[in-house]
Amino acid sequence: MGTWVVDSDWYFLTAAILGRAGSKVAGAAGVVSGASHGSGHMAGNDPVGTKWGSRYDSAARDAVGGADSLAQAWSSLAGRVYQAGVNHAWAEFHAGRRKIPVPANLPPRPAISEPSSTISSSVGANGVGLTDIIPGLVEAVGKETPNADTKGLDAASDMWQRFATTVAEAVSDVVNQVRRPDHDMPDATAFYETIANLSAPADAVAADGRTLSALTHSFSAATSAMRANIASEVNSTAMWMGGAASVVVLSSEVTGGASFRAVPAAMRWRLNQAGTNIRSYIAAVETAATAIDSLTVALDPAKKGLLDNQKFVDIEIYDPDGTKTHHHRIPLSKWLAWQNYLHRGGQEWDWNRWSSNYDQLQENSANGWWFDKYAAEVMGYSKDDGWHSQYSDQTIVPGRRWDWVSPDLNEFIENKSGRLDMDQLAKDERVLALGHQLTYNLNANYPYSPAEIAALQSLQDRYPDQFTVNRL
Repeated sequence: MGTWVVDSDWYFLTAAILGRAGSKVAGAAGVVSGASHGSGHMAGNDPVGTKWGSRYDSAARDAVGGADSLAQAWSSLAGRVYQAGVNHAWAEFHAGRRKIPVPANLPPRPAISEPSSTISSSVGANGVGLTDIIPGLVEAVGKETPNADTKGLDAASDMWQRFATTVAEAVSDVVNQVRRPDHDMPDATAFYETIANLSAPADAVAADGRTLSALTHSFSAATSAMRANIASEVNSTAMWMGGAASVVVLSSEVTGGASFRAVPAAMRWRLNQAGTNIRSYIAAVETAATAIDSLTVALDPAKKGLLDNQKFVDIEIYDPDGTKTHHHRIPLSKWLAWQNYLHRGGQEWDWNRWSSNYDQLQENSANGWWFDKYAAEVMGYSKDDGWHSQYSDQTIVPGRRWDWVSPDLNEFIENKSGRLDMDQLAKDERVLALGHQLTYNLNANYPYSPAEIAALQSLQDRYPDQFTVNRL
C-alpha cells in the first residue's frame, strides 16, 4: 500500500492568503469607520438631509458590518486552516518526513482580524443652507434649504469606492491564489469548498460599497445643482431690482450680500417669484434624495449568514469529571488564548472559570496595561516560551523598546490599545528591512484614522511575509 503524504504547505499557504485578505478588508472597514467619526455631518439636519442621512447611516452600518463579518470569517478560517497544517506537520514528523513542527520551524500564524467597526451619524447641524442675501429672501422661500456638506459627501463617495475596490481586490486574491487541493486531501477539500462558498458574500460586500458610493455622489450632485441654481436666481433677481448681489456658494450653504438694504414693496413680487423658483430647486433635491429609499443590499441575510457562520471556532469542552461534553462557538482569539492556557498546563481553572476570566480581561482591554495582558493571553507571549518583555536592541533601532520580542523566533511585537505613533511605525520599518518579523496588535474597538490604516497597509503590502497586523 502506498504512503499517504499530505501537502501541509497547502494549509500554510492558504492560511497566509486568507489572513492577508481578512486584514485588508478589516483595514477597509476601519477606514470607513474612522472617516465617519471625523467627517462631521455631511447629510445636514434639514428635513431632506435628515431623512436621507438616517437611511444612509443604516446602510453604511450594514455595509461596514458586512466587511467586519467577511474579515472575521476569512481570519477564523485562516486560523483553522493553519492549525490543520500544524496537525499534518506533526503527522509528517512522526512519519519521519519533516522537522518537528515547533514555532521556529513553522511559518508565522496568519493575521487575526476581529474588527468591530462603528459608524458615526451623518445627520447634524451645518448651519443654515441659505442666508438672507437679499433682505426677505429666506422668508420668501418659506422652507428650510438643504444644508448638506457636499465636500463631505464627495469624500464619502470616493471613500466607498475605494472600500469596494479594496474588498474586490481581496476577493480576487483569495479566488486566484488559493489553489484546489488534491482529491486525496479530504479536510483540505472541505476547507476549499467553504472558502469558495464565501466568494458570493464577499462580492456582495464590495457591491454594497459601490452602491453607497453612487448614492452619495448622486445626493451631492443634486445638492450642488440646487445651490448653483439658487446663486443664479439670486443674481438675476438682484439685477432685475436694479441692484447687485455677491453670492458665495460654500460646501453647506449659499450666502453673500446685496447692494440694497431693503426691497421696495413694488418689487416684492419679484422676490416672491425667486422664492417660488428656489422651492422648486429644493424639490429637485428632495426627489433625488428618495433614490436611497429603494436601496437593496447585495449582502442579504442569507449571504450574511454564510459569513457569520464562519466567524467562530467550534470546540467541545468536557465536564471536570470527563463524563459529558458541551459545545461552544467562540472567536478565533478566544480559541487561541484557550490553546495557550492548555499549553501552559491548563490545570488551574476549569473552562467556565477560565472563560469568565478571559471575558473580563477582554472587556478591560481598552486600557493600555490591560490590553497588553490581553494580547499576551491571545498570542501566547510568555517568558517560559522565550519571550522577553520591554525588550530593546540598540543595533536595530536605538532607543526603541518593544512590548515583546522573541530572539529565537526573530519576532518583534508592539501592542496598541489606542492611536499609533507614526514616527515609531516609521522607525519599525528598519526591523522589517533587516529581515525580522514584526507584529502590531491593535485594539479592534479603537477607531484608527484612515492615515494610520494606510500606513499599516503600506507596510503589509511591502513586507507581506514579515509584517502582521492583528486586530484583537
